[in-house]
Amino acid sequence: MGKPIPKAKNLKESKPLDFRCVECGKLLGRADKNNIALKIKCVRCGALNSLFKGITDQMIVTDPEGTILYANQFVELVTGYGLDEILGKKPSLWGGQMSQKFYEKLWKTIKIEKKSILVTVKNKKKDGAFYEALLQITPVFGPEKEIKLFIGIETLLNK
Repeated sequence: MGKPIPKAKNLKESKPLDFRCVECGKLLGRADKNNIALKIKCVRCGALNSLFKGITDQMIVTDPEGTILYANQFVELVTGYGLDEILGKKPSLWGGQMSQKFYEKLWKTIKIEKKSILVTVKNKKKDGAFYEALLQITPVFGPEKEIKLFIGIETLLNK
């Protein structure tokens, strides 16, 4: 019948969970007990879950503090950072090229006002090359209207 579901008190003590492809074992995402688990299938083994199917831009899912839980293959292709370098980090790994005032406004919009934002950003690839992208960040809410995740999609402007 399978393992019993741990009681809530055990979840408080749990460490971050790795989400791996059921086919090949590739690391796909990392989350803790407070994050929504996403059912994802490895790109090497087939199409992504229907939630992400058809997205041909860079896409990341972060926790409310901006820590990356999931990144699609286009993030790896564009930024040059591998999935193992991205998960558990913040998008500032390739971002961080805009002014402090820009980021303050961005975080105020998505986290305080709880609204989506659409902005143009300048980012830096692992090899040092710069690129511009149209970035949309959308908050995902829990049942009490608390932010559970952010979904960020970047569309390259200079393809």
